[in-house]
Amino acid sequence: MTDVSPELLAQRKRAAAAPRRAVLADAPVVSRTLARSFATDPVVDWFVRDDARREKALDQWFDFAVKKLGLPGREVWMSDDSSAVALWIPPPQDTMQLSIVDEVAAIPMFLSVVSFQRLGRMQRLRAAFDANHPKAPHWYLFFLAVDPDCQGQGLGSAILKSTLDAIDAKHEAAYLEASSEKNVPLYLRHGFEIVSEFRPEPTGPKLWGMWRKPR
Repeated sequence: MTDVSPELLAQRKRAAAAPRRAVLADAPVVSRTLARSFATDPVVDWFVRDDARREKALDQWFDFAVKKLGLPGREVWMSDDSSAVALWIPPPQDTMQLSIVDEVAAIPMFLSVVSFQRLGRMQRLRAAFDANHPKAPHWYLFFLAVDPDCQGQGLGSAILKSTLDAIDAKHEAAYLEASSEKNVPLYLRHGFEIVSEFRPEPTGPKLWGMWRKPR
């Protein structure tokens, strides 16, 4: 965390606690926050290409995730300064089921993101996600991100609480996969429980499936 004034810290936290719904015009800043936040994430690090094109690959992946998977469900939330982002997929997560045409059209992008060498990793990761995803109706927290320059300031907790409050008002469940052990305590504090632990392959990164009962 960089040194900032108490006033700026308070301003950022207020913005994260009262996020607004992102629209298409926000996609570049939202995807950039995601790319910066997940640049060292164990799972992203495992499947995204590891060469000179890595930074571009991260931008491509999160641009796709925001525009094609997140925004159609209208539950991508952001602080006004885009320092905190919560990308939820509402039930029944049908926006994540790409048509055959869209799947085929996305192949060049996927190859650019992972490279031929890591294509199998992405396929095994998707299979592991599908195998462990709960069948009961729920809200799916696809990504929660805070810009690296603003981490450690309580912004992730603030935007998570705000969006969970809206889900609680509907008395519905929520689910996520924690891709880093250091983030598990955050989700536990917000009422999630670990329901599964899995890896895409024996030597792959560990993930924690976490479920939050309706409130």
